[in-house]
Amino acid sequence: MAETLVKICGITRAEDVAAAVEAGADAVGFIVVPSSPRGVEFSIACRLATGAPEHVRTVVVYADTAVHLHSWDKFDLVQVYGRFAHPNNRTIVGMREHPEGDLPDEVPVLLDLPRDSTPDDETLRAHWLRAAGVRAPVILAGSLDPDNVAEAVRTARPWAVDTTRGVESSPGIKDPDRMRRFIRNAKDAT
Repeated sequence: MAETLVKICGITRAEDVAAAVEAGADAVGFIVVPSSPRGVEFSIACRLATGAPEHVRTVVVYADTAVHLHSWDKFDLVQVYGRFAHPNNRTIVGMREHPEGDLPDEVPVLLDLPRDSTPDDETLRAHWLRAAGVRAPVILAGSLDPDNVAEAVRTARPWAVDTTRGVESSPGIKDPDRMRRFIRNAKDAT
């Protein structure tokens, strides 16, 4: 199994982009959803993305299929929750339930939990086992933090992991130490 990739999402500040890169993140994500405590305007997401070096993928995240066409030029990947009419190799399809079988095999599926949920250990383990059964490349998300990511990786064997709240000191503000521990634990568990 190749080394698990790590995406740090919900970044709102340039210093957090720099800290994620320094910690070894493979991708950084910017949420363009006004109602999210981690949401930023599209122009700010573009500016933050310029702080990522070429080897770190940039991802713009939308809550629905209202994808702005100019996103394709500004970011490496576009992540959309729910049904998307034309998924391709620059799309991540986010789902909060088991993905349906009509996605191309090469399109990564971000398998998440319900928004703002606080699942117990049994629910988390069931989520990880569900992810292990997905045929497409899986990006495992949902209540991952430095303390549980190693077990999640060993259980689900995902292509990548994604965290937002799990490495924050407050909503939208990342904690550099938590990011370093999360990335190290995810990669060591591969």
